[in-house]
Amino acid sequence: MIKKYLISVSISMVIFFILDRFLKIAALSGITKKFLFVNFFLTTNPNIALSIPLRGFIFYLLLIIIFFIVIAELVRSYQSQNKIKILSLSLILTGAISNVLDRVRYGAVIDYFNLPFLTIFNLSDLMILAGIIILIWQLSRKNA
Repeated sequence: MIKKYLISVSISMVIFFILDRFLKIAALSGITKKFLFVNFFLTTNPNIALSIPLRGFIFYLLLIIIFFIVIAELVRSYQSQNKIKILSLSLILTGAISNVLDRVRYGAVIDYFNLPFLTIFNLSDLMILAGIIILIWQLSRKNA
């Protein structure tokens, strides 16, 4: 049963990844659009989360450590058949991989959604945020 779940999560992550890459290509090609209260246009972010200016060796070392921890936890979650943790870590890993590809290819993360007076982000950022929220929710339920 866990294998079927893992397959469906994997397929979902591939779809999210492809959609994010498609939206990044659209933004890079100059497409701009306004959807209700969200603007779509290209913005690049050479910094890490919350625009913290961390680059170079320290950044990549930190990134490798985080990837190692997430993948190790994902393997443990699969072994313990923790479906919620598998989903949350898969979201985090998929979003992170897409943003790292941007850094390697373009030297910065490609963002395209703009909530005026709030933030600029991409689908990968939303996947990472959703994964973190799910993890926190699961931890709070265990500790309650």
